[in-house]
Amino acid sequence: MSSEASRHQRRRQETADRIVEAAASLFGERGVEATKVADICARADVAHQTFFNHFPTKQELVRELVRRGHDFFLNALAAAALDGRGTGERLALLFAELHRAAAAVGPMHQDLVSETIRAAHEEKDTERVHQLRRALAGMIRTGRAEGDVARTHALEDQVSLVIGALSQLMVEWAHRADFDVAERAARMARLLADALAPRRPR
Repeated sequence: MSSEASRHQRRRQETADRIVEAAASLFGERGVEATKVADICARADVAHQTFFNHFPTKQELVRELVRRGHDFFLNALAAAALDGRGTGERLALLFAELHRAAAAVGPMHQDLVSETIRAAHEEKDTERVHQLRRALAGMIRTGRAEGDVARTHALEDQVSLVIGALSQLMVEWAHRADFDVAERAARMARLLADALAPRRPR
């Protein structure tokens, strides 16, 4: 790639990043539905046509947030795997980081969570799903090797248990205004650690 082409690609990526950051901020402040493309363009300081050069629709922009959220999840999972002592602590760190990041977007974070869940269900990129499952499987394999995760159940079922808990947490948070997600996330992490642990002899 020539240096000119490289500069063009870098500038294009920087513009896309600015649009995504502006959208995430506005979605968190006002909600997805209430935020117009014109609002995003004004916040990102880009022309209207520039927006559509990068994202054909606002929904495609939400899908980009889903894709970036997937990357964030993998990074949070890697950090939890590195910093946590034992599977229970790793799950607690992961759940806490996901909650912290989602809550930081603004008062309308539940609306954004709801929209991203819906977009994630429409996402056709199965490789991303497999990548997420492989990363969680790595954490659980570590727990098996360390002895705090049971070997009596199929690894894929244990991965599904964690994904199911995470999905339920996000769905409830998106639809319950009085939902204390931080407290529930901590409880869910403890429950998962107990559910995954080997049975002690009676």
